[in-house]
Order: sequence, then structure tokens, then C-alpha cells
Amino acid sequence: MAPTQVNKILKVYKSIAQHPTLTGAKIVQTSENGTTVQSNWTQRNLERHNKQKFSKFHFLNGDFQLANESFPIDVTTELASTFSKDGERRAVLRQVTEDNSTKQFIEIWEKHCVVKNYDLAALDVHGEVYTDAEFSAFKWSPDKTKLLYIAEKKDPKSEPFYKQTSQDKKEKEKKDENKAAPGNEYLYKPDWGEQLVGKHHPIVAVLDTTTDLINVLPGIPEDLSPGQVSWTPNGSDVVGVTFKHEPRHLGLVACTNRDSWVFHLKDGEFKKLSENGNAVHSPRFSPDGKYLIWLEREAGGLHHNCHRLMAMTWESSPGKVEVVIDRVETQTTINVSTKQHLSQKNFFGLYNYSLPERCWSKDSRYLFLSTPQKANIRSYIINIEEKTVIEIENDSSSLVILDVVDSVIAFLRTSLIEPSILLLGRFDPENALLGQIARFEVTPLKPLENFKDIQYEPVDYTYDSSEDVKTFNYIYFGPKDGKEKSIPLVVVAHGGPHSAYSNIFSLDYTLMISLGFGVVQVNYRGSTGMGQKTVEYLQGKVGVNDVKDCMTATQDALKKYPWLDPARIGLYGGSHGGFLVTHLSGQYSDMFSAVVARNPVINIAAMFVTSDIPDWCASAIARPYDEVKKSLSGPACEEVLLKMYNCSPIVHVNNVKAPTLLCIGKNDLRVPPSQGKLWYHRLKENNVKTKMLVYDDNHSLGSGPSEIDNIINAMIWLMEHTSSETQATA
Repeated sequence: MAPTQVNKILKVYKSIAQHPTLTGAKIVQTSENGTTVQSNWTQRNLERHNKQKFSKFHFLNGDFQLANESFPIDVTTELASTFSKDGERRAVLRQVTEDNSTKQFIEIWEKHCVVKNYDLAALDVHGEVYTDAEFSAFKWSPDKTKLLYIAEKKDPKSEPFYKQTSQDKKEKEKKDENKAAPGNEYLYKPDWGEQLVGKHHPIVAVLDTTTDLINVLPGIPEDLSPGQVSWTPNGSDVVGVTFKHEPRHLGLVACTNRDSWVFHLKDGEFKKLSENGNAVHSPRFSPDGKYLIWLEREAGGLHHNCHRLMAMTWESSPGKVEVVIDRVETQTTINVSTKQHLSQKNFFGLYNYSLPERCWSKDSRYLFLSTPQKANIRSYIINIEEKTVIEIENDSSSLVILDVVDSVIAFLRTSLIEPSILLLGRFDPENALLGQIARFEVTPLKPLENFKDIQYEPVDYTYDSSEDVKTFNYIYFGPKDGKEKSIPLVVVAHGGPHSAYSNIFSLDYTLMISLGFGVVQVNYRGSTGMGQKTVEYLQGKVGVNDVKDCMTATQDALKKYPWLDPARIGLYGGSHGGFLVTHLSGQYSDMFSAVVARNPVINIAAMFVTSDIPDWCASAIARPYDEVKKSLSGPACEEVLLKMYNCSPIVHVNNVKAPTLLCIGKNDLRVPPSQGKLWYHRLKENNVKTKMLVYDDNHSLGSGPSEIDNIINAMIWLMEHTSSETQATA
């Protein structure tokens, strides 16, 4: 590609990257006179090759009109922060680089200055504090004297079997006091897998800012890993989630199916509050302390699926547990308000990875949450006592609840053509049944350049067949019209497979549109947000039904949008999306002009013995994980491995014609790099044009240098091989 065209791509990329992403918001203070909100953002810093974090404070009057706001404050070195309930104290977990090594500090701030600073490495009570989405917590006690958090268990010291010792008597006596066990330097320590490397055994820690002591809370069984902890309403006990890590840590990121329990820890006594056989997350207390709620599904099987919302009556001691919102098999109807009248709307269940930390109305009767629904994210009001679901009125954009305090709600609004903005609204219980919450923009919308003639449109497709599940959806994102067969198309398939495309802003797809492509995002059967039955329908049919749905969406879009060119179609996908685009290029070799596959699954049979989630491979062929493990040392071994192999893209590799770009993370534990390398070598042997980029990164390829390089290279590849000149030559 000519340097001028590369410079054009880079210029457009830089323009889109200037739009920051709203990652969270905290309502700091509310009163009749006004509200203070802290918003948190990330923005790509191309010169520093990283994602820069910053926060802003917004001061609004009683009518939610912006009165003033602070200048953005860089918080890149802040790993976590939290205000006490009265807003008088703020704790910050900060990462600092000293002498080419990183250290963690906890800072305690009051309104005028830092009043305390704790060097966690020097105190040497535990390892690093966890800040991931699976385990982390960072919370003040109700009396604002203690901090509760999760950290890595302190390792026992180890040394070689043979080591010369100091002849200094005092130094020798000092070392003898902390004598290390010999021979354990190279002991294997399993961790929680992809993007949780180094997290082996978490513990619950409490920092007492009065005594300046850190205590590790006893009582958690050794075979369980605690996380997501919070104080009980009286501030003396702890509630959280424990994950089973024996006999093996299975990868946790994006997997809501791990054996886990909601627990209560009181005076060193550990008690499970949820039933065995389930996977749980997001325990939350109501403001009045009457309820403890959490999300729950069956453990094992599909890595993500529909959840139940559970509630326990807490008050003075743990009590009765009830289902508030059950799993939805296909769909159910709920009330939704329009400006004209109250009507019924389909509801497809809860597919949350987490609930907002604060998600309750002031009176503790209503819960607020957001969840994917088909090709969108919708927000809901849950009446805990009546067990009803009310959809919050919204347009076609996605609406996400970030924080709730005293019935003031902070929202994120976004869409494919709208970068994220912060909204505030006030919940009025009198209008609860209507789902009407007036919202006010706190941050301005910065429109995308040259997007006036761009649209997005969700499309439902139903097969004329006798299948149990026959409906899926896709999103068309691109020009509103154009000359017939004038626009190249990129078909994109999401990973998982049990996730979904939602109507949210994305740099990748915005860049594609800006460079002249139309995009079709396929939510094939097996995607979330369409009922549990749809999610489970893909088991045993991967490489067949998901491929069929991608092809159907492609053909339907070509008919529906005649300006798309059937002779210039590219494919783009990562993980299971990479599995699908390599499948499509092999099964329909004359249909596609170019392929970009990021960490693709190529051979499920080989992945079973190398991935951090081998149970995913068993689920793909609709077999229980324990059964597959046993079969590998029994007579059914060949049958199981053959079934995994036969549903994999590798079966069709000899048919591939489309030029293929592979983007591989060499530290990927989820889909090991050997998968992509296998595809690369086979294509090279078959004289198919191919190129492979290998990054010092993990499965997400999300670090600064990796992200910009693989996205720009992907755009170059797609433009080169779907241009009208290239196709004319072909």
C-alpha cells in the first residue's frame, strides 16, 4: 500500500482515538441544592503507547444543570480509589515505579492533604493488591477507619539447597529468624489464567488506619479463593464470593461458570450463603441492610449464560433466599412505557458480568441494572418486593447504569455512532411503573467527523425451518445508501462464542466505516441476550450453525443493502470470532476476498490440552468436562478428540484462497499462539498469501503498542485486498 494511504489510515485512527471512553462514575454528594459527580475516563495516548486514565469532577445544581467542572486530572498511576460514605476521606491505591521496579502504596486523603501513606512492600504482610474485575474490592468500613481489599497471599521464603552464608554472627542470627525453606524456588504455582497471571491465592485484608496495622482475615478454607468482598451493614463482618481452585485453577476472565459461593465471614467463622452447584457474583447489600442480592447461574457447562437474580433477607442475621428474577428460556414480556401509553415488551433475561457497586434506590425497594438484550444494552428497574422488571424508557442507543445514590442515577449513553457521554437522572418511585427517568447530559457529545450519512440498523432473521431455535440477529453499520455494488463489506464475528455485539462505540468498526467499508456484526445462535435456550443451542454445533448464521447474515445484508459489493467482502474476528472467519474462508472459499484473524481457535482437540479453559473445548462438543478428562485415558479418547477436530477450521484449511492476516499474542493462555501458527504454516504450504504478526501480549491484544499495530495492519490488509483494482486484477 502506498505511504499516502497508510498516512490516511493513521490520520483517521488518531482522530477517532481522541474520543475518550467513559469507564465509570461515582456520585460523590447529593442534596436539594446540587450534586457532585466524579467521572472516570480512558484515552489512548499514541505517543506514550498506552491508555491514559483521567477523572473529572462535575458540579450540578438542583435541576442537574452543569454549574462547574474541574479540569481533567491524570490518574494513570491510581489502581483504585474510594470515598468514605460521608465524602470526608478518600483512599487511593497507587502504583509507583522506583529503581526499575513497581511498588504499591495506599494513600489516605482528607480534604486538605494526604494524612497517611502505606508502603505495602515495606510492610510485607501480603503480595500485590488485586485490581482486576474478577476479585478486587477496595472499600471503607461504615465508620471510615478501615479499608477492606483483596491481595495475593504472602509467599513463604525459599532458597537453593546449597548457598554460602554470611560469616557475620549478627547477620547470621537475623537470617536464622526468617529461615527460608530450601528447594522450593521452582515450585509450580497455578494461577487464575488469562489476564490474571501471577494471581495464585488471594486473601482478604483489612487496613486499620487508626492502628496502622494490616490484618489478613482468617477462616477462608485453603481450597477457595475469596473476592468481591464488602462489609456487612454493621461494619463488623465481611461478605464476598469464593471460587473453588482445587484440583485446578480454570481461567476466570469472561467465564461466569466457575464453582463459587457467596460467603459470610464473622470472627473467623466461614459460612456459605448460596447453594452448591452454582456460580455466583456481585453480592450487594441494600442501603437499609434488609437485603443481600447477587447474580447466580448453574456452575459448569457454557462459559457464559443467563443468570438469576437472588435475594436474601439479611437484617440481623442471614435469612431466607428467594429468586427475584429467574432465568429466561426464550423470552418473557414486561411492562415498558412510551410517551403515549404503557405497553408490553420482550425481555430475554440477565447476562451481566457484574452489577454496579451501588445499585439501590434510597428506600431499598428498587434495584437498577443494565444487561445486553439482543443487539443493545438496556437498563431496568427491579421491584424487589413485587419481583417485577420495568424497562427504563430509552431511544435506540445503549444505556448503562454506573452508580446510584439517594435515587440519583449516573448513566452512560453510547451507540455505534455516538462516543460515550455521562448522564444524570433522578428516580421518582411514583413513576416507577412507567420506567420514565428524565436524563440530563453532564458531558457534551463530541460528534464523529463525516458520519452524517452513516446508520446502524439491527436486523432480526428467522429461518423457515423446524429447528428448536431459528432466530438470530445482526447489526448493519455503514452508509445509508449509495451506488449499487460500490461499497466493500466487512463481516465481523464476535468471540466467546457466548457473548454478543451491542450497539456501543468501537474504535475498530468506526475506523472501518471512516475508511469506506460497510460492516455486518453477527449475533449468531449461541450469542447472549436472546434467551438461555439460544445460548445453549450452539453446544455440539460449533463450526456448523454459527458458520451458517454468519453466511446467512452476509447474504441477507447484500440483498437488503444493494450498495454493498458481493465481490469485495472481508472477514474480521478474534478468538471464537477468529474460529469463525477461518471456518468461513475454508467452507466458502470463493466468497471472501480477505481475512483478518486475531488469536483464532484452529484445532479444538489440540487446544484442549494447552488452554487455561479446557472445559470450553468440552462444551463445544456438548460433553461434560469431567467426562472428557476421563475419556482421554480410556477407550473413548479417539472419538472425543476426533469430534473436536472435525468441528475445527483445520479440517477446511486446504480450501482456503483468501489472503489471510494473523495477529497473535505470544503470551495468550486462552487460545495458545500455536493455534494461529498452525494455520499460518498450512496456508504457506498451500501458497495462500498470508502474513503473521506476533505481539508480546495476551489474548486481548489490548496493550498500547499491540493494539495500534494490529488495528492499522488489519485496515491496510482489508483495504489492499478488497479494493476494486485488486479485485479487477484477480
